[in-house]
Amino acid sequence: MNAKIIETLEKNAVKPTPVRMLVLEQMIVQQRSLSLSDLENLLYPADRITIYRTLQTFVKNGIAHIIEHQHTGSVYALCPEGCTHGTHIDDHPHFFCEKCGKIICTNDFSYKLFQHNAASKYEVHKTEMTISGLCPECKKQTLQ
Repeated sequence: MNAKIIETLEKNAVKPTPVRMLVLEQMIVQQRSLSLSDLENLLYPADRITIYRTLQTFVKNGIAHIIEHQHTGSVYALCPEGCTHGTHIDDHPHFFCEKCGKIICTNDFSYKLFQHNAASKYEVHKTEMTISGLCPECKKQTLQ
């Protein structure tokens, strides 16, 4: 796994320091979005400021994107392939589980609310969509 982490960091022009490698490893292993507090707990006794700066570096260089949510605040999720410095491909829906609180990036839902028209009077910078409900694990627990 270390080789994949180092390759991902270097491909995105990020120096592979120990904390950066640990943060990226947790983002891969957890397979869900993580808040600064989540990472702080997972990487204790790592410094909160260092983790925050690492996350900002990841966002800046196309490794992670920020998801703002009314219940959880800011969380960070891994970017899909193709994100680069300054160009994020993060206009996909996010699913919020009302039971466990996970926020998951998903392409399981149709997300064609509008087509951006180049001649439009609006300049769109970001589109956000959050779908709320129960994740598969919580749904399964409810049915049992």
